[in-house]
Amino acid sequence: MTAVLHGKATPAADSSGDVGRSTMAERLHINKRTIQIALGLMWIIDAGLQFQPRMFGTDFVSMVIAPNAAGQPYPIAWSITHMARFLSRDVALWNTIFALTQLAIGIALLRRRTVKIALAASFAWVVGVWSFGEGFGGILTGHANALMGAPGAVLLYAVIGILVWPKAEGEAADRPDREPRTGLASSAAGHGPLGAWGGLWIWAAIWAFFAVLQFLPQNRSSGWLSDSLTGMAGGEPGWYGHLLNSLGHAFTGAGTPAAVLLATLFLMIGLGPFVTRRPDVFIGIGMGVAALFWFTGQAMGGIMTGMSTDPNAGPLLILLGAAFLPLALDPVSAPVPAVVAFGRHQILATLGIVGLAIVPAAVAVIPGAPAVAASTAANMQHMTMSGSGSGASSSTSPPSATGSTAKGGTANSMNMAGMAGLGVTNPNWKYSGPPLSARETALLTSVGGVTDTGHAMQTPNCSAAPTADQVLGAVQYVQATSAAVAKYKNLSAATAAGYIPITSSTYPIVHYLNLSYMNNQDILDPNHVDSLVYAFTPDGPVLVAAMYLLPNFENGPMPYGCLVQWHAHTNLCTSSTTHQIVGFTPCAPGTFHDGRTPFMTHVWQVPVAGGPLAIDPSDLQVVQAAMMAQQDGQAPSSPGTL
Repeated sequence: MTAVLHGKATPAADSSGDVGRSTMAERLHINKRTIQIALGLMWIIDAGLQFQPRMFGTDFVSMVIAPNAAGQPYPIAWSITHMARFLSRDVALWNTIFALTQLAIGIALLRRRTVKIALAASFAWVVGVWSFGEGFGGILTGHANALMGAPGAVLLYAVIGILVWPKAEGEAADRPDREPRTGLASSAAGHGPLGAWGGLWIWAAIWAFFAVLQFLPQNRSSGWLSDSLTGMAGGEPGWYGHLLNSLGHAFTGAGTPAAVLLATLFLMIGLGPFVTRRPDVFIGIGMGVAALFWFTGQAMGGIMTGMSTDPNAGPLLILLGAAFLPLALDPVSAPVPAVVAFGRHQILATLGIVGLAIVPAAVAVIPGAPAVAASTAANMQHMTMSGSGSGASSSTSPPSATGSTAKGGTANSMNMAGMAGLGVTNPNWKYSGPPLSARETALLTSVGGVTDTGHAMQTPNCSAAPTADQVLGAVQYVQATSAAVAKYKNLSAATAAGYIPITSSTYPIVHYLNLSYMNNQDILDPNHVDSLVYAFTPDGPVLVAAMYLLPNFENGPMPYGCLVQWHAHTNLCTSSTTHQIVGFTPCAPGTFHDGRTPFMTHVWQVPVAGGPLAIDPSDLQVVQAAMMAQQDGQAPSSPGTL
C-alpha cells in the first residue's frame, strides 16, 4: 500500500525528506508538529471561553448542558439531566475545573515532551464533553447537520489527535533518511500512526456522514436552511445578526434542492481524493466549505455572545484538512489511490465505496417531515359568534400531527366574554394525565396567581363579534403558526435556531426568545415567531405555545378582531446579572423592575381549555395540558429531563 499514496518520484529530496513539487503546505511548514501546536492553541482558546463570566453562573448549566437532553433517547436524556443537576450544585467550582483542565491540555500540547500525555488526556476529556456538553452533537435527535456544527467540535479534537499521535520516540519513523514521500503520505496525517491510507478513509467517512445527516427528513424540510441561518443571529452584534438574517431570508424555501446539492458536495469532497493525483484540491474545497459554514450557520461559534464554550466545528474541520495537505506533490507519476486499491484489495475497496454511496442514498428515501394537519377550522366552529369575547374559547386542541383534540369532550357553545384568560377554565375541560405533586401544584398555583395580578390587556373591553373573514383569518393564522413551530417540538432544535431562555429555568414553564425576530417587519409572521414557551414535565420539555412579542411598547395589530388579543405584564423583576425574568415586584436585591413588558399574544400548541387562541390560561393548566399531550403522543416524551 506504500506505493499507492507515496507516489515514487525521481527528483531529489528536500530538507524534510519529501520529494516532488513544493506545495503551499511545505512553504507554510504545515507538518505533524505544526498541527499538534495548532491543536494545543485551540484547547487554550476553549479554556479562555470557559473563563467567561457567564460560565460561572447558572447559565452554564441551563443554557449549555441541560438543553442537550431535549430530543435524546431516554438513557442519554436521563444522564445529561442528572449531570446538569449535579453541576448546578456548585457551578463556579466545576467550571473552574473544566477551564483549567482544557488549559492544561493545551499547554502540554505545546511542549514536545508532553504531547502524548496531553493527547491521551484529551481523548478522555472528549468522551465526557461530547456526551454531556454537546449531547453527542445532536446526531441522535434528527436535527443535526454539518452547517450547524455536527458531529460536535470536541469529537474533531480527538480525530485530529489520533492522526498526529507521535509514532515513536524522537519521530524516528519520519527521519529524512527514510524513503522519500509525496502526495498524502507527505502530509501531517501521512506521518501519523494511521498513515495516509487510514487518514484518507477517516476524511471520506466524515464527509459521507455529513451527507447522511443532510438527507435526514428534518434537514430536507422547506425551511431548514433559512431557519438555520436566521436562528443564529440572536445575541450577535447588530451588523452580524443583520447579515445572518439577510442570508436566511435569501434562502427561504430552499429545502430539498439545497439539501441534495450539499450532500452531493460533501460526497465529492470525501471521495475526491481517492480518484485524483491532486488530493489537495478536494481537501482545499473541504476547508473552504468548513470556513463558510463557520461564518454562517455556526455564527463563528457564538464567540461574541459571551456564552460560547468553543469556536464550533468549522475551525477544527479546517485544521483537519490542513493535516492532509501534502508537503510535496508528483502529479505526473503518482498513481490514483482508487485504482491501486481496487487492484490490491478489490473486495474491501468495493465494499467501502458501495457503503459510502448506499448509506446516504438509503437515508435519502426516508419520507420528509410530515406537514401539520389543518384541523383548526373544524375546531373553531364550536365557538359562538353571537357573544362578546376576548379570545378564542373552544375546548379543542391546536393543530397537531395527528389532528386529534383535547381529552375531556367537546365544548358546548360558549360566551367568549368569559374566556379572558387569567386562569378561567372551561368546565368541560378535564385533566386526565398523571397526578402532579402537591408541591408543584402549589408552586404553579401561587406563581400563576401572582403573575395574573400584573396582567394588562391592550384592549380591556374588546367585545365586538368577529366577522366571517376574521374567523377564517384566525383559523389560517393558527394553522400557519403551528406548522411553522412544529420543528421546535424538541427544545434542542429551538436552542440551535437561536432561542435563548428569558425566564428562570428553575420554574416549570420557561420562555425562550429569538432576538433576531424582534423587528417591526415580522409582527405576527409565522416564519418569525419571536418566542417559544416550554413546560418541563417529568417526561421532558414540551412546546406549549408560540408567542409573538412586539419589538416596542406600541399597540399591536388586531387583524382578527377580538379573536387574537394582546396582553402585557406589569409586575415582573429581571435579574441584574442573567437578565432573565426571575420574580415579581417588589423586586429582591439583585433584580430590578423594568416597567410594563411589550404586548404579547399566544398560539397554544397543547390542549388548554380556551383553545389555541386563549389569552393566558393558568400555569397549572398549561403544565397539565403538556402532560396530556405527552400521554396522547402529541408531544415528545423523554423521562428524566425535568
